Amino acid sequence: MNRREITPEYVYITIPAEYVCVYHKILAMLSDYGEEMLKDCKANCTDRNSGVIECFNMFNAAVAAKHLGEDKKAELIINYIKAKINQIYKGIDNSTGFVFPIDENGVLKAFVSCNDRPRFFVEDDDLYKLPQNLGVNENYSLEDENNPALNNPFDFDCEAEYVNERIVTNLKFTYNKFPLREDELQYVTYEFYVNGIFVPDLTDYEVPGNITVSLRVVAYFRGLVNNHTYAINLV
Repeated sequence: MNRREITPEYVYITIPAEYVCVYHKILAMLSDYGEEMLKDCKANCTDRNSGVIECFNMFNAAVAAKHLGEDKKAELIINYIKAKINQIYKGIDNSTGFVFPIDENGVLKAFVSCNDRPRFFVEDDDLYKLPQNLGVNENYSLEDENNPALNNPFDFDCEAEYVNERIVTNLKFTYNKFPLREDELQYVTYEFYVNGIFVPDLTDYEVPGNITVSLRVVAYFRGLVNNHTYAINLV
């Protein structure tokens, strides 16, 4: 048998799709604290660094439980990991949008958006290459979520102000620079992030006592996604 050397871009591990955002947060933690952990844990780890190691180990346990069909145990472990990550980052969301291979051959790469649940977006052209149906039927230009493609036809503007200790917004959505029709607005969903923290409902969110806050809005329309960040003065 003849062998030849290849240079793959990735090697693959199997992760349940619903866990991919937790996995990415753990990778971000390892990136943020890896060098410090290398120095610190030669002697005795701090609580934070030992927490990072614990999250990584517990994630492997959750994946194993999921594969064995022990869904309740897996869910319990994943919820513990999420709480631990939240504790380490003091409530700040350390996740970002990212591109992740999602088929067994590494051909199909999806943009993954994380908040309360993972959402996967793929290019139509890439989807047509697949011999099997992965249950994905939306498309997205595979750019960094923080830098949407300039030719994205879906866009929006947000008027935001601080009123009665709450952030009030007025969103106006466009497609090819024309306002969306009333019957099209039902297909629009959007999410808010205040200072990096996902906020499910702005009307119930009490703004922290800062001079300014950062409001990031991520909007979705028929498989397209766009986002903008605004600075809001509180005085």
